[in-house]
Amino acid sequence: MNIDAIVRLFLMIGLPAFMMWRGYKKMSEEEQNDVKTDFTSKRFISTIGLVALSLLFFLLEPIFEMTWLKTIGVVLLSIGIMVSIILTWLDAPSKRKVVLKIITLLIAFSIILWANY
Repeated sequence: MNIDAIVRLFLMIGLPAFMMWRGYKKMSEEEQNDVKTDFTSKRFISTIGLVALSLLFFLLEPIFEMTWLKTIGVVLLSIGIMVSIILTWLDAPSKRKVVLKIITLLIAFSIILWANY
C-alpha cells in the first residue's frame, strides 16, 4: 500500500467532504433542501458528479495498484467534460464567449490525460 497515495486521497477528498458536511449541517432546512435538489439534478450528476467520481478513481489507483481504475477514471472524465461542453454550448446566449470556456475545458482535459498516462 502506498501511504503517500492514502494521504493524498485524504487531503483531496476527505477534508473537502468534511468541510462541506459541516457547512451543510449549519444550513437552514430550506437551504438544505435546495442543496439536495441541486446535487440530485441530472445536470449536476452528469457533469460535476462524473468529474468528481473520475478524480476519486484517479486517487484510488495508486493505492490499490489496479490500472483499470485509471481507465475508468479517464472514461468518466471524458464523458463528464463532453457533457459539460455540450450543455455549456446549448445554454450560452453568446457563442463567442463560451468558446473560451470550452477551450479551457479541453486544455484541462488534455493536461489531466497527459499527467495520468
